[in-house]
Amino acid sequence: MAHFNTILLAAFSLLLTTALAKHPAFDDDGGDNPAPAPSPSYDLSPAAAEDLNYINSIPPAERKLLDDCSNRMTRKCGDDVVSGLLMKSEVSDDCCTQLVRMGKKCHNHLVKLLVRYPDFRQNAAMIKESSKKIWSGCRDVAADPPASP
Repeated sequence: MAHFNTILLAAFSLLLTTALAKHPAFDDDGGDNPAPAPSPSYDLSPAAAEDLNYINSIPPAERKLLDDCSNRMTRKCGDDVVSGLLMKSEVSDDCCTQLVRMGKKCHNHLVKLLVRYPDFRQNAAMIKESSKKIWSGCRDVAADPPASP
């Protein structure tokens, strides 16, 4: 269980900070210049403490399911999917394949976790719509055999 808390806390801190920093609504110059990615930090800043409180509020059975699901996808692909959900960006074919292999149940639970997060509740409808589009597109990518060389 500590493995999940550590991974999810780091992922939320890094992913949410990066996603929000790159979002045009949070960019003073209108989004033309990308914000630098934050450096990883292990102190408990107020934002990290909020993330930890949120993670600890997740029931143990759901945390176990989410831990099992998160072990089926690389961190890079997790970042790719979360970016797709929050910023409507494209998910790579490799990450689509991992997402479909992870399964719809896992995808839905991870989306549910994201939309329950206090900073994203107001965007729940947009995230859920992005989730449907990503799943559908990834299912199609995973169903297509790779092109022959």
